Amino acid sequence: MDGLQTTSFCRQRRSAQFTIADIRPTMQFGRMQHASIVGFLSGTVSPEILATEIAAEVAAFRASLKATASGHIMISDGPLYLVTRNGARRLLEAVANGQLPFDAANYVAECIVLNDHFDFADEAVRDAIYLVEDDTGRFVAGEDDWRPTRDEILTALALLD
Repeated sequence: MDGLQTTSFCRQRRSAQFTIADIRPTMQFGRMQHASIVGFLSGTVSPEILATEIAAEVAAFRASLKATASGHIMISDGPLYLVTRNGARRLLEAVANGQLPFDAANYVAECIVLNDHFDFADEAVRDAIYLVEDDTGRFVAGEDDWRPTRDEILTALALLD
């Protein structure tokens, strides 16, 4: 698939369904770059630069979710990357400190979870990423701005120490 992994998912009722599909012809926005996520998690790309880089695709993704209750994520391929405690900490701290808007962090976490080119160093890392990724509450409650509380984020950060 020419260096591209496409993931499509639909939110229905209180559970999520995830399917892998080639939806390139229907895409109206860019694709997340594997290297951008790796750069952010490893500390070479700042949260602010990442947010600027992916702003248009995050906005298009959220608009699609709001309009159709389904969204599509395209992410370029890359080598397997192990998300470490430091990487998970960077993501959570960027959200907690307001350096990365939650919708952007949620989109990055979705890309990590749904892409076969990322793995988790341990359960604490996995749980931290899933905390930011799991926006099921947004759909269950019908809230457009659902997000974990600052206390939930700080608790998850403490579990990474």
